[in-house]
Amino acid sequence: MKKYLFVAAMLISLVAYPQEKHAKMDSMGQNSGTLGDWFKNGELDFHVRKFYMATRNKGALLDYSSLATGAGMGYYSPSFKGFHVGFSGFFVFQLYEHNLRIADPSTGNVNRYEILLYDMNDLDNTRDLDRLEHLYISYLKGGFQAVFGRQSVNSPFLNEQDNRMRPNTFSGLTLRYKTNEWDIYGGAFSHVTMRGTVDWYTIEESFGVYPFGRNPFGEPSRYKDNITSKGIGMLGVQRKLNEQGNLQVYNYWAENVFNTTFAQTDWKFGMGGKGLQLGLQGFYQSPTGGGNENPTMSYIMDSEQTYGIGGKAGWYGGNHAWSLNFLGISDSGRFLFPREWGRERFYASLPRERFEGNGGVTAITAKYDWKSSHNWRGALGASTVKNPDINNYGLNKYGVPSYYHFVGELDYEFDGFLKGLDLRFMVVNKTAQRPNQVPDRFRINRVDMWNFNVIMDYRF
Repeated sequence: MKKYLFVAAMLISLVAYPQEKHAKMDSMGQNSGTLGDWFKNGELDFHVRKFYMATRNKGALLDYSSLATGAGMGYYSPSFKGFHVGFSGFFVFQLYEHNLRIADPSTGNVNRYEILLYDMNDLDNTRDLDRLEHLYISYLKGGFQAVFGRQSVNSPFLNEQDNRMRPNTFSGLTLRYKTNEWDIYGGAFSHVTMRGTVDWYTIEESFGVYPFGRNPFGEPSRYKDNITSKGIGMLGVQRKLNEQGNLQVYNYWAENVFNTTFAQTDWKFGMGGKGLQLGLQGFYQSPTGGGNENPTMSYIMDSEQTYGIGGKAGWYGGNHAWSLNFLGISDSGRFLFPREWGRERFYASLPRERFEGNGGVTAITAKYDWKSSHNWRGALGASTVKNPDINNYGLNKYGVPSYYHFVGELDYEFDGFLKGLDLRFMVVNKTAQRPNQVPDRFRINRVDMWNFNVIMDYRF
């Protein structure tokens, strides 16, 4: 029965377009036909996605690869006095896999990257991977919008992190007010479904869906299924300072767990499409209960209050942009933000690794972005990341050694007959800075590895 209900919902569903893009004039009353004729004025969208990923680890450590395919359909209704409704659904099939569901014989570690193409909580499921993603009602008038239900969220820490088959989606209420200079964005969320899963979780259940690392006592974290929280509150304010500068400030409150504030300002100085780009960002985090009174079961310790600062300096001109980026995180505690909720957007961030879980971090990243006039886009990134020692449990949650990081990306958007088709290639290398001092159990899927990605999206 579940399959039939899902298919029925898919026939009247919406692929994950941001809700604020669907701003239409009221159409009820302008259509002299039937209610069915009015619904036919809505938008139908289709999305097909294929994803091949492979990881090559050093020496005798296991290698992994997989090919996934999926498709989704969507519907967004016309407007009636500012009100819209939207639905979305997607299904995924596994076409091929190598070693995804077996532990490495020498370390006991399991797959990290490829398994998130599917359902990491149901490893035997390779054919029945489907979920109803968006289901919401929206009201839009002038610069104000309210959305209630299952929806996309896009912010520096709470976001879709759409780099597998399916993105994160949140359930709750968001309010947004936009003018030429201001963008005020707030929300309260009670449930989330994240990449690598097909189920919906309450916010307190979402802690520990992904691997949960070690606590500061050197033991496996025990906060999974032991967190008490009513949900997430978010408030963001963005201000356009002038034609070349902007400021954004976001606050995230996980009730009874922690509070995190993030701020960023970006500037461009130049004329004629060329000039200097500068940026500054920072965050501060403190516990608000930790989620559990027992420190061995809490998500964040009472004593953990940490902060970080990042910077960017670069040049842009025409279709090219270069930048040198920095991030430093205090050693007063770990920077913690559930990976189930999104991916942090620091200047120094590169795909296939995060800074979350660590304190006492220093990262320097060089980036180059390029776009041609013939639908080609490319990017290069290289960084050096100094993490605390892997045995420093109080500052290194997941045991990631210090490493060098390289990423190369190439993207092509087709036009003409194949308009809507996009091909993306990405290769990632991470190399330990001191490989002879890294045990294999901390090496596999972390450092001394290559990760290859070929992604095809077709939307129409």
